Amino acid sequence: MAHAGVMGGVGFGVGQSLGTSLPVASALPRLVQETEIQKLLTDERIRSEQHKTNYQQLKAEHSRLQEEYLSLQEEVKATVEESRIVQEKYRSMYETCRRELVDRQALLDDLRTKVMTPQRLEIVRSQVLEEVERSYQERYLKQEQEVEEARAAVNRLRYELSFVKAEYEHGKTDYGRQLQELKMQHELELTNLRKERDATLSKVQAESSSDANKVRVLQRDNTALHMRLKGLLAEVDELRAEKEKVTLDSDSAQRTQAKQIGELQATIRSLEVERESLKRQNEAFQNEILTHGADMAKLRANVHELERDLMAVRGQAEEAAHRAQVQLSDLKLDMVRQRGELEKERDKLANLVEDLRTQVEIAEHKVRQLQVALDNKERESVHRVTAAHEEEFVKIAKTENEKFELETKLQEMERRKIDDDARRHAEQEKLVQRMQAALVEREQAEREVAVLKARLEKYDALQDQVERERSENTELRARLHQLEVEQAAAVRQEQDLTDQMIKLRNEGELAREELRLTRQQLNKLQTSQDQLLSQQRVAMQEERSHADSRLSEMEQKLSELQSKYSLAAGIHKKLKKKYSRVTEYLRDKITVLKVSNHELDLEKQVLHKNTVAADQHLRLKKQWRDLYHRHQEFRAIILGYSPRDVIFGNKGLVKGDNPSDFTLPNMTFMEQELEKQHQEDLRMLRKRLDHLDYLQTAQLEELSNIAHSTLLGSQVEQHVDDCPDGSFEKHDLEKPTSAVEEVF
Repeated sequence: MAHAGVMGGVGFGVGQSLGTSLPVASALPRLVQETEIQKLLTDERIRSEQHKTNYQQLKAEHSRLQEEYLSLQEEVKATVEESRIVQEKYRSMYETCRRELVDRQALLDDLRTKVMTPQRLEIVRSQVLEEVERSYQERYLKQEQEVEEARAAVNRLRYELSFVKAEYEHGKTDYGRQLQELKMQHELELTNLRKERDATLSKVQAESSSDANKVRVLQRDNTALHMRLKGLLAEVDELRAEKEKVTLDSDSAQRTQAKQIGELQATIRSLEVERESLKRQNEAFQNEILTHGADMAKLRANVHELERDLMAVRGQAEEAAHRAQVQLSDLKLDMVRQRGELEKERDKLANLVEDLRTQVEIAEHKVRQLQVALDNKERESVHRVTAAHEEEFVKIAKTENEKFELETKLQEMERRKIDDDARRHAEQEKLVQRMQAALVEREQAEREVAVLKARLEKYDALQDQVERERSENTELRARLHQLEVEQAAAVRQEQDLTDQMIKLRNEGELAREELRLTRQQLNKLQTSQDQLLSQQRVAMQEERSHADSRLSEMEQKLSELQSKYSLAAGIHKKLKKKYSRVTEYLRDKITVLKVSNHELDLEKQVLHKNTVAADQHLRLKKQWRDLYHRHQEFRAIILGYSPRDVIFGNKGLVKGDNPSDFTLPNMTFMEQELEKQHQEDLRMLRKRLDHLDYLQTAQLEELSNIAHSTLLGSQVEQHVDDCPDGSFEKHDLEKPTSAVEEVF
């Protein structure tokens, strides 16, 4: 180490010459990197310009498409306004038809209300009675079931109360017997103790003062026994209370445990199901992530391909735009020709529409005539029905036999009426069919015009809605009539049901009184059970406090173990940092030594190359001899000899002489100067050697500390592995010090 330091001082100048050449070599890769970065920047600029041109083209296309979209929106608005006008016309027609329909249906409803037979009334009454009776019977049965359940619960509670009372009496007798036994035992012990006390007192009075110590001991024993007696009595009371609590706690605990076990099993099952579902979801998410990653890679490849295709498509789009302009000019010419042809066809269709309108008006006139005829027939049928009803009521008043005959006649009249209605319906259907045929012809004429296609379809849809609404109106009116009849019957039956309700209320009041009595008994039982529960809660709180104290102790132990583990981890981290520092220091030192060796080799080569003259050779030979003696002195210093014991020629160093003032005999002035320089060099070398010695001692101390800490850490880890409970002591950590001292 010292030799390397001396050679480093000699080759200081060569190191400076090498230091200038190193930055040039390190600057070359930076220049290469900068050139590559400039190339990449130029490529990126070219790409950005391409993207800019593409964006401008897309922007122009987007503006053109927006203009086309606006023009299409204006056309759509125009068509919507035309359709709205047509819809308003059809709505007006629909409202007129609807008003006529409402008037006719009102007439039909009036006729139906007039034709109401007593048989139907009786059937409706029976149906309403059955429904109301069912509802009230169901309510009555439900109330009876509730009362029976309450009675069963009361009986069960009474049985449990008797069982609990029997257990309580049995436990009370057991506790009394045990108390008597304990009292007998304590009385016997008290009598024995009293006898012993009397005997000891007599002995103490008889004996001399030397036995006073024994008397004191016996008095202490006596007081201890008294304290023990009090403690035993307190324990007896506590045991008595604990037994009472334990008996109550055992019953309640068994019930609560059974409930808790069931709840816990249900929760465990639900948690297992959730865990399985979460596992499945996790697997599904992982699969989705993998698929998404693959899809992203595919999409990126597709994006690159689409960018290429886009460039090709743009060229094609420009060609297509040119072709489209040519085709547009051709289409405009064709549109002018077709417009003239369409105007001619429109005139023809207008004539056809006027002819069809005249036919429709003729058909409407026929329909009106048929409606007038229908109204006359309906009036005649109404007169016939009223006459028949009058005859029926007269005959009902006369005899019951004539009543049955009149009912048969009424049925025949109803059949005739149904036949007349069927005929009328058939005639109406024929008229509707004729109307539909006229409408079909009209639709065929209008469909030929391209503009009126959508309007006619909407008109057909509206007609369907009108027919549906007509059918729905007829059904709703029939339902209304039935509901009115049912309401009248229900009002009559409500009076009958109020009497039944009064009876049921009386029975309900009786049941309520029974329930009130049972509830009072239940409240008493609940109060007793609440008292038992409060006692159980006190016991549970005591157990919980005991468990909490145990938990706190365990947590303290755990915290101690964690602190020990954290200390071991901190020691390990410190050792790791020290090792890293030592390795870095040694690496730096190795690099310095390599550089110094390289510099020495270069100096050696330079010295071999340079040639020396004879005079210089002799002079250098003398200097070499001097240097050899100095080298011997240097070796002596390194090997531990003091410079005062070293001999130079015929003169040695004496105590009190400084080596700087020492000069060899028979020396010239130049040699004396050289000697002074040599002494200065020696002084510098001595300083360097002292510095090296200080560094070496510091390194040895660091290495000893590192070795000590490594051995400590290894033994700590081994001891932790051997003692998993964490029960290792401080002296175990101090054992490796002797081993470290032996190493160093």
